[in-house]
Amino acid sequence: MNGEPGCANFAGAAPDGTLFTAAPNPSQPSTGTGVFQPFVRIQRSSAQANNPGSDCNGSGDCVNVGGTMVPSENGFNSDAKESDINFDTKQGVWTRSVLMSEFEFLPNGYVLLSLDANQLGQAETDLNKIVITQMEIFIGPGLANPEASNTGIEGTGYDGTLFDADNNQADDKLLGLTSRWSLDSAANGNVDVVLQASICDTRGQCGSGHGDLNVFIPVSLLGPFSPTDNFVFYSEYLYANDGFEEWKFQDAPGQQVPAPGSLALVGIGLAAIGLRRRLQLGRLGPRAKGKTWMGARASLDKPRF
Repeated sequence: MNGEPGCANFAGAAPDGTLFTAAPNPSQPSTGTGVFQPFVRIQRSSAQANNPGSDCNGSGDCVNVGGTMVPSENGFNSDAKESDINFDTKQGVWTRSVLMSEFEFLPNGYVLLSLDANQLGQAETDLNKIVITQMEIFIGPGLANPEASNTGIEGTGYDGTLFDADNNQADDKLLGLTSRWSLDSAANGNVDVVLQASICDTRGQCGSGHGDLNVFIPVSLLGPFSPTDNFVFYSEYLYANDGFEEWKFQDAPGQQVPAPGSLALVGIGLAAIGLRRRLQLGRLGPRAKGKTWMGARASLDKPRF
């Protein structure tokens, strides 16, 4: 999703009906802590990780992308304590369990999730781009603290192949439950979202504290659920090189839903809107926390369009 000045209104639609829009940081209110109210915060263990042209460094996790090691991070919302919490998720007031009863569904039946991304570099630079390689939603009772089960990868309760190359969401499970919605799916194929983190309408007004990306997911894709069911959002990122990535959900009316018919379909306008199918990807096995993930991924050397 290109978000430089002049590109802040880019949007796209996935074949399954999910809508994506760039959300430029406005000048008012000012950006900063307390403006954005997240339900999950994810940050690799070594924040500033990659300088242009260098291999992955620092103590965080990395993925082999076309022969270059690039910084990665992943995680999901939970009530687990810091010592037990999954992958690169950060425990605290910014990460918590969520009930389906907390959502305000938008007109025409959408759930809205908004991302505030943080990257090094100036707007319009490759260093400032982050790639979202997977998003999944799990819904069900008893998902407030999956780590308490001490099952799955690293005792997180999550099973599957991390940073994998297929569009088969059935092999990713949380406490045995298959995801209700997935960015990579039979309908969508393998999709990356390339996002310019410092997007804004006015130069000098870019910063943390406001959403950079809005994702409108049709409620019809989530299947039946109870108001007391837990909502768990899992996501994966490449080229994460600075601060945290935070997600919030719409809990009050007011947000307008873009008209689906006006948006380009993923697979048609990929280069223009920053949604890109992945080709010839290898599969990666589970990693050990704090170590390099070995394996092949897309033939990317750096974020590019």
